[in-house]
Amino acid sequence: MNKLLSIAALALLPAIHGRAQGNVLAQVNERYRAGDLQGAHALVDDAVKDRSLANSAELWVLRGFIYKDLYKEASGQQADILRDEALASLYMASTKDQARQYTASSVAAYHFLVKTIYNDAAQALNNLQPERAIAYYAKYGESLRRMVPDTVNTRRDVDFKNALGTVYVKLFNENREQLDWYDKAVDTYKQVLVMDSSNYGANYNLATLYYNRGVYNIQRITADNDIPGLQQIQEVSREFFTAALPYMLKAHQMRPNRPETILGLEGIHYSLQDEEQSRHYRYLFEELQHDEQREKGQ
Repeated sequence: MNKLLSIAALALLPAIHGRAQGNVLAQVNERYRAGDLQGAHALVDDAVKDRSLANSAELWVLRGFIYKDLYKEASGQQADILRDEALASLYMASTKDQARQYTASSVAAYHFLVKTIYNDAAQALNNLQPERAIAYYAKYGESLRRMVPDTVNTRRDVDFKNALGTVYVKLFNENREQLDWYDKAVDTYKQVLVMDSSNYGANYNLATLYYNRGVYNIQRITADNDIPGLQQIQEVSREFFTAALPYMLKAHQMRPNRPETILGLEGIHYSLQDEEQSRHYRYLFEELQHDEQREKGQ
C-alpha cells in the first residue's frame, strides 16, 4: 500500500479551434501552447465568467489542463487548491462534451490527477500522518465516484486500512501510554476484517497487537506492585492473550507454514499457561526450520 503509484505521461491537449482570430478560447489556447500558463490562467478565468461560454466543452477542457499544469508546478495547500479546480473543470468538460471531441483527453487528465491524490495519501502514511492520509484517501474515493458513481474500490480500501493500522501501531509503539493510537489500530484492523474476514495481514496484525499489549502490561510489573494489583495486571493481560488467540489461529489456518504465526501461537499459549499447546507449536516451528534447512541442503 505504501508504495507510490507511478503516473504515466499524458497526451497533449487536443487542438482547440476558435471560430475567429479574436475568439477568446483561441487566445487562451495560444497562450497555453506557448507555455504562458499565467497568461492562459488569467484569460481562462475571465472566460468562465462569460455566460455564453458556460456550456462550452472547449472552455472547460482548456481550464482543466491549465490548472493541471499549474498544480504540477505548485506545492502544499496551493497545489491542492489548483488540483481541485483542475478536477472540477475536467469533470465539467466531460459532461459538456456532447460530441466527445475532448472526452478521451479530459478523462485521462482527470484520472492522472486522481492518482496524485492517492499518492499523497500514501506519502502521508509514510510520514506517519494518519489524519492527513485519511483526508486524502477520502478525497481520492470521492473523485473516482464523481466521474464513475458506481465505482467499487474494496481491494484498495482494504490495502489502505491495513497500512493505516500499521501507522497507528507504529505511533503506539513510540509511546505506549498513548492508548488512543492502540484503540485506533484495533478499530482499523477490525474494519478490514468486516470487508475481508480472511485477510491474513489484518488477522495476524490484530493478534500481534493484542498479544503485545498483554506482554507490555506484564513488563510494567515492579516490586512496588502489591498482590491485588499484581493479580489484576495478570488478569487483564490474560484477557489480551485470549483476545489474540482466535485471530492468530485464523492467520495460521490461512498460511500454516508461516513461522511468525506458529511462533505467535506458541507465545500466546505459553502466556495462557497452556504448556501442551505451546510445546505443540514449538514442535511445528522446529519441524518447519528442519524442512527448510533440508531443502537448502539439497
